[in-house]
Amino acid sequence: TPRYENPVVFYGSSITQGGCATRPGNSYVNMVARALQSNFTSLAFTGNAKGEDEIAHYIKGLDMSCFVYDYDHNAPDAEHLEKTHQRMFNIIRQANPELPIVMMPAPCYTPDETQKKRAAIVKKTYDDAVASGDKNVYFIDGKKLMKYAKTDGFSDYLGCHPNDLGFYSMAQALIPLLKKLI
Repeated sequence: TPRYENPVVFYGSSITQGGCATRPGNSYVNMVARALQSNFTSLAFTGNAKGEDEIAHYIKGLDMSCFVYDYDHNAPDAEHLEKTHQRMFNIIRQANPELPIVMMPAPCYTPDETQKKRAAIVKKTYDDAVASGDKNVYFIDGKKLMKYAKTDGFSDYLGCHPNDLGFYSMAQALIPLLKKLI
């Protein structure tokens, strides 16, 4: 029986979907839900989570205990991410002023320049929210997401899709925070 009435809502890419986990239960979303004894809604769209206004308007109307979003990998480029990330946050925040919102860039222990630029865009959304007085917004950087897996946490040579160890590491970064939030 779930301990929380409203689910944690996750929005993101194939990473959020659990792509490359050896079984569905090994995705970070499922690990988090089990640890929290919480229901969850996974709005994960392999290659297609791009921070569209339509999905932001859909999400803002959901009953949820927390919102976690990490669609960085699906944004075609940094410019697209910059154009959509803060706007998505603002749409959801305006309708849910007290909702805990967690932002995450792509999981990466040793980011290259492109990954650093993209992570800075996600962090800027967080920083702007905090600067405007938002006290219920949270940021977990990509290095912390891969703390326990480092570079061994990926199933592909590009360092894009976490394997089971990578998903475990991501879950370990989220569980303590979400336990406090919900």
